[in-house]
Amino acid sequence: MHGLLAGNALPAHDLEGGIFGTALGQEIYAKRSLPLGHYHHLDAINRVCAAGSMRQALADGLVHDGVMKAVIERSIPCVLAGSIRDDGPLPEVIADVYQAQDAMRALTRRATTVIALASQLHTIATGNLAPSYQVIDGRLRPVFFYLVDMSEFAVGKLANRGTLTAHAILTNVQDFVVTLERGLRQNSKG
Repeated sequence: MHGLLAGNALPAHDLEGGIFGTALGQEIYAKRSLPLGHYHHLDAINRVCAAGSMRQALADGLVHDGVMKAVIERSIPCVLAGSIRDDGPLPEVIADVYQAQDAMRALTRRATTVIALASQLHTIATGNLAPSYQVIDGRLRPVFFYLVDMSEFAVGKLANRGTLTAHAILTNVQDFVVTLERGLRQNSKG
């Protein structure tokens, strides 16, 4: 992975899992609801804001695992675009829509493959910003664009707007990620 584009929700809920081991107040694997667990994503945001940044929350030992931990530890470029609906938002979220769009554009200009996971608004925005081809070693190559979602809505929207390389993988994102991880682990062993 060479870049991550998301909103405030991905890191907020990912950090909830990385700090409390819950998703929307339920234990991630046992699926047991915890007393006042519905506040965990807000508690996670508040803890990260108190630390000053996600990077500092990691350094302080608050975050034990998750996507954002992996992104920060591997110095993967990340653009978190804010929204009027955001809880928080987290310190790294870019609140100015034009600054966020410019940062997203800079990252997507280098893309050769885009994998969009279950975020229709960010998928459509990324599709609108991403080039349809790259010139690599003097040869024209399409930018491959895959959308993993339960619905074909975003693919239809992108096709209507001219993103002709978008292909849907209609499945639950969790199943996709788990299957992908297993496949990558298996290939690294063999």
